[in-house]
Amino acid sequence: MFGVLGAITRIHRHFVLYGLTEYMRRSFNRQFSASDVLQMLDRFYNLEMLKPDDEESRILNQVEEFSLPPSYFTKEES
Repeated sequence: MFGVLGAITRIHRHFVLYGLTEYMRRSFNRQFSASDVLQMLDRFYNLEMLKPDDEESRILNQVEEFSLPPSYFTKEES
């Protein structure tokens, strides 16, 4: 479960929350909002501790240039 909680603080948190709301909807046969899910998780876990600090935010938002190596584009000669 901690993996799910860690995912809530990352970029794809909306997808994780959506998945949890769907899982709970199917399990309990009633609708749950994202804030319902977060409130339930907050009862059992300290979600404040999972928020990324400034250094983690800087690393997560860092953009790096990417290119494939030239060997990827060379054709094999037969």
